[in-house]
Amino acid sequence: MSKSKLLLGLIIIVALITAGCTGTKTMVGKDQTTVSAGQTAAMNDYNKYAGQLSQELDYLLNHYKPSSTMTLDEYSTWLDGFKDKLALCGDMYNNTSEAAIKYLAYLNSSSPEYGNVTANDTNYTKEIASLNNTYAQYSNYMNTSIQENDALNIYKQKLNASFAAYDDLTAYAKGTKINSLSDYSNFISTFGQKQSAFASSANDAIAAGNEYKQYLDPNSTEAKGIDDNANALTGQIQSTSAAYAKYQSDYASKVQAQSAAKSAFTNYVNLMTTAVSDEKAVEAYNGTATAMQKLNKDWIAGYKQKIDTFDADANSAISAGDTCKQYLDPSSSDYQTITTNENNMRNAMSSQDQYYNELDTTYNDLYPLGSLLG
Repeated sequence: MSKSKLLLGLIIIVALITAGCTGTKTMVGKDQTTVSAGQTAAMNDYNKYAGQLSQELDYLLNHYKPSSTMTLDEYSTWLDGFKDKLALCGDMYNNTSEAAIKYLAYLNSSSPEYGNVTANDTNYTKEIASLNNTYAQYSNYMNTSIQENDALNIYKQKLNASFAAYDDLTAYAKGTKINSLSDYSNFISTFGQKQSAFASSANDAIAAGNEYKQYLDPNSTEAKGIDDNANALTGQIQSTSAAYAKYQSDYASKVQAQSAAKSAFTNYVNLMTTAVSDEKAVEAYNGTATAMQKLNKDWIAGYKQKIDTFDADANSAISAGDTCKQYLDPSSSDYQTITTNENNMRNAMSSQDQYYNELDTTYNDLYPLGSLLG
């Protein structure tokens, strides 16, 4: 409860106060026919102090009441006034008691006046004791109100801090640009730190809310609002934690995919290098032979062997290129390069195979029974 919150229900405590304050009655002692000057002076002093005390007690008992519209600060000031007036009553009682002792010395103990003075003293004692008890109740109420107010302020602070932490986390998630796995790794690390900070802040707010609820009616709207806030914060902790776990899993998959892609590209480059080397070997073998050598059975067999090697390695390179394409955007230059290499490899294989078939056909036409030169 804040200091600006109205203090209700205080009037109920007043019902515990003993009502009324008995005044004094002046009467001379039994069988007395004359009153000495000393007795008159003692009586006047007693009546004066007793009258002042009775008036102050009556005011404090029946008129000095807290307003139902008081703020906590106003109530504190009012309670200080109650305390001061109660202390004043104590001083007045001491003066009255001293005056009563002097006055009673002139009175017969069996006289009505003696009885009045002693009865008044008993009443004053009871009323002051009642007021002390009332002050204790008022003071306890104020202390509880201060504790409640402090608990409310702490709850508000913790709740606002959790809101700020959540806003910071979500703003970071929405505003971060990720262009690489390195960026992604840094993002996840920072997101995890901010998520942890939010979860800690939210749990602090939930704990502060539970502390404040001790001062509330469990069935009140305010208590329900605190429960609603706690449920919302718990849900946000769970959702942000799940998001963090999802980012971590996604990153691990991407790292694994990157590793697989890197391995696939390395394999592709190696196989392409081998296929290109094979193609050059075929061309060199063909380019350095004379026309007569090309009609030699052994030369043709060697040519076929080199073509087969080239075909096998070229097909392996093409297959490796297809694997690489899984990791590439079809519109990217790397994707287009692999496609071009594939077409070139297929054209080269087709050209070499066709030339070999032509040579083999020519050889078989010239030497249907086998080459005499072979």
